[in-house]
Amino acid sequence: MTESRFTQIMNEELHNLPQIKVFQNRALAGLKIIAKYLPAAGVEGADHDVIYSVDVNEIVKAGITEEDAIQLRQLNWMIDDGYLAKFV
Repeated sequence: MTESRFTQIMNEELHNLPQIKVFQNRALAGLKIIAKYLPAAGVEGADHDVIYSVDVNEIVKAGITEEDAIQLRQLNWMIDDGYLAKFV
């Protein structure tokens, strides 16, 4: 997948994606997906109500699949200043 396609997925409106049931914290579920590709990754920074994880370029280079990118978006993850981020 290209960084352009990943960005396109992450900018998709949530109502355009199929809804998924999540039985755990959405932030934790997203971090688990990220860890599949970058095992040493985690929360790299935090702001008032946002956590930041990996650089978008890193996860694309690590080979994230389109399916996992879509799932991250369904979990309400986003791109903020070039990093994967999640409101908490």
